[in-house]
Amino acid sequence: MQHPTLAVLLLAGLSCQNLSHSEDETEIALADLPQAVRDAALAAVPGIVLEEAARETEDGATVYCLEGEAGGKDYELEITADGKVLEVESEDDEDGEADDGEDADGESED
Repeated sequence: MQHPTLAVLLLAGLSCQNLSHSEDETEIALADLPQAVRDAALAAVPGIVLEEAARETEDGATVYCLEGEAGGKDYELEITADGKVLEVESEDDEDGEADDGEDADGESED
């Protein structure tokens, strides 16, 4: 069974994959991230080390797309300029498998 949240995110097209490939996305330096965005990322994924950032406009609002790593997993986040977390996606969300040897349903892969 797939995670319904993942299906909704995929259907909604909210992912920030390939930060520099969207026409309205602009890659920005991590130092240029608003403090509210940085704080929201750290609250959403404790210990995240941000690696890339981009700024885009969605429905007239500025949204920051971030990529980073925490606990050996890669993460992608979408956060509004005022610090509201819109999406958090981890590497196991993309392939539907958990890191503990079980599939996304919690069943053994044997």
